Amino acid sequence: MRCRFPCEVVTDGTSVIGPTLAIQSWREPPVGGTLASVAEVPEDRPLFTVVVPTFNREAHIGRCLDSVVSQDFDDLQVVVVDNCSTDRTVEVVRTFETRLELTVVVNAENRERAFSRNRGAEEATGSYVVFLDSDDTLTPGALTRAAEFIGDDAGRRFFFQLIRVVDEDGALVYQPTIGRGPMDRVLAEGNPLSCSGVYVDRDLFLRHRFPEDPELVASEDWHCWIRVASDCLPECCPGGGALLVDHASRTMAVDRWEVAERRFAMLTEDLLASPAAREFLEPNLALFRATQDHYVAVKAARQGAVGVSTVRFMRSIRRFPPLLVTRRTLHLLRLWCRFLFVPSRRGDAG
Repeated sequence: MRCRFPCEVVTDGTSVIGPTLAIQSWREPPVGGTLASVAEVPEDRPLFTVVVPTFNREAHIGRCLDSVVSQDFDDLQVVVVDNCSTDRTVEVVRTFETRLELTVVVNAENRERAFSRNRGAEEATGSYVVFLDSDDTLTPGALTRAAEFIGDDAGRRFFFQLIRVVDEDGALVYQPTIGRGPMDRVLAEGNPLSCSGVYVDRDLFLRHRFPEDPELVASEDWHCWIRVASDCLPECCPGGGALLVDHASRTMAVDRWEVAERRFAMLTEDLLASPAAREFLEPNLALFRATQDHYVAVKAARQGAVGVSTVRFMRSIRRFPPLLVTRRTLHLLRLWCRFLFVPSRRGDAG
């Protein structure tokens, strides 16, 4: 692993202080807008910059960065963006300064993950940004497979590797799959890309960026990838990419169904306000809306709101009848049966 002088950057959201103490001003653009990059891109820029947002992950980030060090690929930079951790996360990160070409960005105040990911991309010098959450790891050879994928077609600017979800012992929890059909339809039916293991041309990403509105948390990646896809359809790179570690302290989608429904309404309104995103979604708009209803139906059923779940499910089927015959519908039926036949699990029926 090649190493360069490590750099620490402290940002207050209006200025950046780099290792030479030069101050460069920047501004947050509107969603989908263009932002001049902060980091100067060297002529011998690396192929990849791995962007790792983190907050209070001292127990996990060492394993995450070890997986990068262990890659059989060294044409890369790593940018870690710490979101005001109150534990030893930054101290753990600094132990990797001699093993990685490492830049550490420290936010002056706690912000959403989208802000940290965007900041990491701004500090990136690589041709592609690669997102990796600090409690996840890269599988052996992931970066080499990605580099070979680019080598097969230099025009590839947006692609991803399939993730696997494992427990803390490494046992497989589940393996997400990709739906059939073209990628515009796949993205309308959900977000198989996650965040970890997604590769995007840096300039392409900075034209779109993750939306930083707190109301979009848990859907900011879907929002971003749809807008990026309106410029350049993603491809799936063969071979595994990241391992998502399912642990007790992981930030998961545990919000109420009402919150998810409001978030989806905002997501849809925001995307349809963009001419490019609207044009991208238009052929599959019924599926896009129905998928959201279907998701809320499942979440409501898990939370005991069977009446709400039934209404949202019926609306999803009216909007897009083929959703009736899916694995998610089968899962939903099981949730309803569990509620109906196990009295102790009954809650608010909506």
